[in-house]
Amino acid sequence: MRRRHPYLVLLGLFLTVVVTGTATVFFWAQYHLDAAQQALERYAFDEAQRHLDLCLKVRRGSAAVHLLAAQTARRRDACEEAERRLATCIQLGGMTSSAALERMLLSAQQGDLDGVEASLRMHLGVDDPDSVLVLEALAKGYASRFWETQALECLNSLLKRQPRHPLALLMRARLWENRVRKGEMEYAQDALRDYEKALELMPSFEGELGLAGALYCLGRPWEALLVYERLYALQPTHPEVLLGLARCRYIQHDVDEARRLLDDLLAQHPHQAAALLERGRLALHAGQGVEAEKWLRRAASAAPRYDVEPLRLLCRFLEAAQQTAEARRCREELRSRENQILDVERRILRANREPDDVALRYEIAMDLMRLGRQQDAVAALFFVVEQQPQHGPARQALSDYFERVGQSGRAAYYRRAALPNAHGNIP
Repeated sequence: MRRRHPYLVLLGLFLTVVVTGTATVFFWAQYHLDAAQQALERYAFDEAQRHLDLCLKVRRGSAAVHLLAAQTARRRDACEEAERRLATCIQLGGMTSSAALERMLLSAQQGDLDGVEASLRMHLGVDDPDSVLVLEALAKGYASRFWETQALECLNSLLKRQPRHPLALLMRARLWENRVRKGEMEYAQDALRDYEKALELMPSFEGELGLAGALYCLGRPWEALLVYERLYALQPTHPEVLLGLARCRYIQHDVDEARRLLDDLLAQHPHQAAALLERGRLALHAGQGVEAEKWLRRAASAAPRYDVEPLRLLCRFLEAAQQTAEARRCREELRSRENQILDVERRILRANREPDDVALRYEIAMDLMRLGRQQDAVAALFFVVEQQPQHGPARQALSDYFERVGQSGRAAYYRRAALPNAHGNIP
């Protein structure tokens, strides 16, 4: 019997350990990649991102995994992170068709639709495997421009393909809710339906908050109260929770608790117009005239110009208190604001009949901005640059808006483009 050389035995053991260790690391990385895919199927994007990060500790040279990580970051709205991950993917694997599509999706989702919208719409065939991703990105891009009609069209199409898409349901519910806030109360039932479906599929704080608001708008404050109380236990300082809970308590005639909740809210956010208005109503309810006037004046001052309810209620109080001179000045201000609102609405109707009148759309956008209807103003500005891409003043106005809301990247993009010549347009 031949005797094995001890060095050969040691070498064999070493190779066995190396191969076993390599296989273990490979399977560990594959496990996290598979777990990420499963999380994506459940729309659990944060969980998927964690698994992909662990996978990339081993497969750091895989362009495909970096691409999936970039896509996941985009879908959870971490667009700057998605940019970095996509750059790494392209550096490793080049500008493949998949990477090029992801770059277009990233631009579209952030509202930068120029030059990519038509290409992306070519992927909207029912059998196209990328159609759901494209509809997601386009819906978010349209929503970021406040183009609600186009966003709804994308979401409706997406939900025909995937009826159990919780994030699409949640996004559509928010769009219905925006319409309710503009006074279109007939959409409250649609918002409620979508919030309920979304929560069945994926519980979330945001969904519960929307559900509570829809229930309140539909005249079901007792049900809304139960949801608000659940949310209050989770986030007792959240301003929307405090306001909603206070309103429900007031309807229940629990005035002291409503007052306490509003005072807590106003201690953190002293200029929130809705809370100031509710505080004024509580003072009126309690017969506290001096207090009521104080709160109503603050509410009228804090509210945007298009929201005339605080001013209207203040006028009624001043007239009832026989403060004739003050009431007259208040009525004059109210009429002035109402006339401005009516004038803008008339010109919006005219612009709808004359869609090519860019100057008119720009004027309307600026008036809407002054009235405090910022979302409508931004939507109008985007229509201006859609029709006339080199419109310098509109691009400058968009840059100013994005700077105010803390989106410095988008502000810089429109600021670079807004270099007006003597005619107000980019040369």
